[in-house]
Amino acid sequence: DLENKAGAKIDALAAVAGSDVSGEVFNVGTAQPQSVNRLIELLGGGEIEYIPKRPGEPDITHADITKIRDMIGWEPKVSFEEGVQALLANIKDWSDAPLWTPGSIHEATREWFEHLSAPEE
Repeated sequence: DLENKAGAKIDALAAVAGSDVSGEVFNVGTAQPQSVNRLIELLGGGEIEYIPKRPGEPDITHADITKIRDMIGWEPKVSFEEGVQALLANIKDWSDAPLWTPGSIHEATREWFEHLSAPEE
């Protein structure tokens, strides 16, 4: 069902909608950095192929939920592991998603990284 697929987002949306806050942008996530390697492990993946970090690519990203926590009192109720399990339980919904390879990632982000590595004027 929809709540299992996007429970955190729906829960956060409901919390914001039920508040007096408007015109704000919030991050929604686990508030804990998650590695791609951990995701591969949870998905039951095999051998990992590493590609070089490109200019401007961050070492780590995660949703800083401080703002939504402070303004609305929202906290995640689903762990990263539970979210991945919900995704796997509904994997058929992702059957048309593109399959990323090192080559397709390079092509899809080529122009973006060209701009990031260009000298500032």
